[in-house]
Amino acid sequence: MAEDKRWMEEHVLKGQDLLLYGRLLEEMDELPPEEIWRELRKAAEAYLAGGKDRTRLVHQRVDELIEALVARDQRFGYPPPFCHCGCANCCHELVYCTDEEASRIHEHCLQEGIPIDHAKLARQLEHVETDGHLDHTGGTTWNDQSEADQSCIFLGEDRACRVWSERPLVCRVHLAEKTDQYCRPHNGVENPEALGISYIELSYILSAVFMVHRDSVKKTMGRLLLLERKD
Repeated sequence: MAEDKRWMEEHVLKGQDLLLYGRLLEEMDELPPEEIWRELRKAAEAYLAGGKDRTRLVHQRVDELIEALVARDQRFGYPPPFCHCGCANCCHELVYCTDEEASRIHEHCLQEGIPIDHAKLARQLEHVETDGHLDHTGGTTWNDQSEADQSCIFLGEDRACRVWSERPLVCRVHLAEKTDQYCRPHNGVENPEALGISYIELSYILSAVFMVHRDSVKKTMGRLLLLERKD
């Protein structure tokens, strides 16, 4: 454990706190510390080794991992996730992403002629509480907006994601069980009826990537896209 922890502290944490997400956060008290450090290091090393192509590579890795995990579960009789392009109920909430993901989305939109509604992004950000660094503090009045403004700017009239190939990690790893009926939170609070399929393997990857990009993730996708426009 000591070696893996030292590596994480030197290459990822750099004096900052450990950030854990998803099932990893839920089960951290039950997991051996040496396992947590080992798996976080593996995820972080794989990501950092990708260099300039690391975002595309981690997206590909996550997609392939989900496919393998779902196939494994199906062999034991478990149904696959409900999620698919077009279910869309989760596309009505605040989205976190890395600065690199925002840049790729911005470039994809330029190449494909997909408009970015910057005015809507600005209106949405009025409902997101931030600190002096413009980092999201956790508070939100998202659902106090008009219904039209609550949806992601990339959600088409057909309920399909217009940037599906470049969607952020958070949009890939959060998987619904049986239905998307309860996937919308209310002002940041999850619907207690929501049922999710949570793979700890994905939680390690998401946690590692978000720790590498901790300076940009809490800006939220909306603010990062607005910054891309200014650049």
